[in-house]
Amino acid sequence: MRIVFMGTPDFAIPAFTAIHDSKHQIVAVVTTPDRLSGRGLKQHPSPVKVVALKLGYPVLQPESLRHPEFIDQLRDCFADIIVVVAFKILPPPLYNIPELGAVNIHASLLPKYRGAAPIHRAILNGEKQTGVTTFQIAKQVDTGGILLQQPVPIGGNETCGELWDKLSRLGPAMIIPTLDGLGAAPPIPVPQDNLQATAAPKIDKSELELNWNSSSVQIHNQIRAFSPQPGAWSLLQGKRIKIFNSCVFDDHAGRLNPGEITPEKDRLIVGTVTGQISIGSIQLPGRQKMSVAEFHKGNNIEPGWQFHRETDNLL
Repeated sequence: MRIVFMGTPDFAIPAFTAIHDSKHQIVAVVTTPDRLSGRGLKQHPSPVKVVALKLGYPVLQPESLRHPEFIDQLRDCFADIIVVVAFKILPPPLYNIPELGAVNIHASLLPKYRGAAPIHRAILNGEKQTGVTTFQIAKQVDTGGILLQQPVPIGGNETCGELWDKLSRLGPAMIIPTLDGLGAAPPIPVPQDNLQATAAPKIDKSELELNWNSSSVQIHNQIRAFSPQPGAWSLLQGKRIKIFNSCVFDDHAGRLNPGEITPEKDRLIVGTVTGQISIGSIQLPGRQKMSVAEFHKGNNIEPGWQFHRETDNLL
């Protein structure tokens, strides 16, 4: 089949390269425009663009998916289908162009976690299982008929970054059978049960601040849901500290108040409403992420110091 591939982050690359290595033909790659970032505000292409150019594919970077010029460019590709992985919401004028429409790879077991942040939300909510779904794109976001699904367990200490990588590696195993099936005898998509649907909206900055008046499990899930990026944080001695590599820790001697810290050689034990958690690495403002052991070499945390919320300074 002739395919237009649409994607942006590194999550999309395994599926992209799998199609490249398959019998199917990629005729164009669509990704987001280069963005200015870093020191000097240099132009940075998306990970998908970098790989696409290396493999010799034409790359389209529309500012608007509804622009008539871009729609004409897409028509001129004479694609049989559009494959979307971690990209923008497609308007109907686009996915109605190819005969077979468009298919998406989504990082959840739809209809659970429809939206922009399914991996973050699954961990944040303490899910034990998620997965990958291929489905046909429809007008309402993430609601189209299901083609294939593959469940994946979530480890109790697994971070968003680790789960992101694991699910992205499932892309090839999901997209190639989906395309092969659509190109041979098109399968009958399974309608989603909207009554079972849950939302996975984009992460808001306000969700990154830790509330130590929560349970150990809730705080642990929050830390790993935002690791390695953008990072959960809390205030310590007036500094915003990002926190990583936590685990629920129940056998510490003595009871700590919420946010109270007991420093140890290679970890920090912090109190919560229900017990303690152990923190293995942190990041200070303007610094690189470091282990607690590395932090202790040039800094001291005194027993009794306490993490607290930014709103506490207003009281």
